[in-house]
Amino acid sequence: MFVDAYIQTATLVFNQYTLETPFAIYLKKYFKSAPQFGSRDRKYIAELVFGLFRLGNIQTALSLKERMLIGSFLSGQLPILFFEKTSPLLAQYYTLSFDDKFAFIQQHFAIKFNIPFQLTSDLTPGEYFHYIFQPSKVFIRIRSHYQELLNILTKNEIPFEIYADSCIALPQKTKIQELFTQHDAYVVQDISSQMAMPHLQPMPNERWWDCCAASGGKTLLLLDKKIPIDLTATDIRPSIIANLRKRLAVYHFHQYRAFVADAAKPLIPAQTFDQIIADVPCSGAGTWRRNPEQYYYFDENKLKAYHTLQQSILHNALNHLKPGGYLYYFTCSIFEQENEAIIHSIDKNYFSIIQQKLLNGFGMGGDCLFFCKIQRTP
Repeated sequence: MFVDAYIQTATLVFNQYTLETPFAIYLKKYFKSAPQFGSRDRKYIAELVFGLFRLGNIQTALSLKERMLIGSFLSGQLPILFFEKTSPLLAQYYTLSFDDKFAFIQQHFAIKFNIPFQLTSDLTPGEYFHYIFQPSKVFIRIRSHYQELLNILTKNEIPFEIYADSCIALPQKTKIQELFTQHDAYVVQDISSQMAMPHLQPMPNERWWDCCAASGGKTLLLLDKKIPIDLTATDIRPSIIANLRKRLAVYHFHQYRAFVADAAKPLIPAQTFDQIIADVPCSGAGTWRRNPEQYYYFDENKLKAYHTLQQSILHNALNHLKPGGYLYYFTCSIFEQENEAIIHSIDKNYFSIIQQKLLNGFGMGGDCLFFCKIQRTP
């Protein structure tokens, strides 16, 4: 397929796409309806559109084609031959480091890269742009059969990196379920989420509430500590609770309560808990490398809506916290308005901030979480 045809198809795909479904799913359906595209065709077309998304919705007079090429150039996922045929100038700088490429693009094309919202503390724009253009890795947390799983990776010549005792990084498209047939021996979980594990500190027989349980990642971290607790998990979406039950069953956890509830409203009947996990809905900006279309289409109205919802959830959850108890606030956002601004809204007469930090996996090929531990005055 000629390079111009790749660009034409990528332009068509971009113009037809809406945010109703994740772009990766949309693209899969598109290619299924167009079987004339081979594997290389699909890769090139996808990278062109993803490159455009990773640039963000920048203010520039550059054409759609130029932005696709620049974004793909920065991502470095297309071969030099592609740029030799489409943009000899970019091909000339193809072998530069990312930082040098980024500086060249800004200077030559007069592009001003900026993030339109205030970043959370301990994160710079440069660090984030480096993150958004680099390939993601898949992380697993090994629960059992550690050496056996490593032997399987070695036997199948799958490159891997070891982070800590149980955290393994794999290439993005590794077919994990086909490799590891013992599915309860591992959990697919980003390194930033795994960094949360030491911060969850259950004591025997405590009452815990995971008020926005979603896929149950934090619940699994908690249960894998093997400390007997009285656990309640809720989410506003019935399908999520159904999937949560199935997932926990895979890992042989059955002693808990899970039901549909709106975390922004009081639980009925009224209940209090020793410790609460509030992994609240958010922009997901700390994960946008995996779905950069969210970055491209994100706007101030969405940020304000998340801020309002997060504040409602946090304040409601704190009302269910026992005196002396702890609440763990999480977002996978990099924006101050979803992080520090929410924490600043709590009543300091009744609650104290014990710890606040960024669980940053960017440099390791992972994502990023904001974390804050809050205590109710004893």
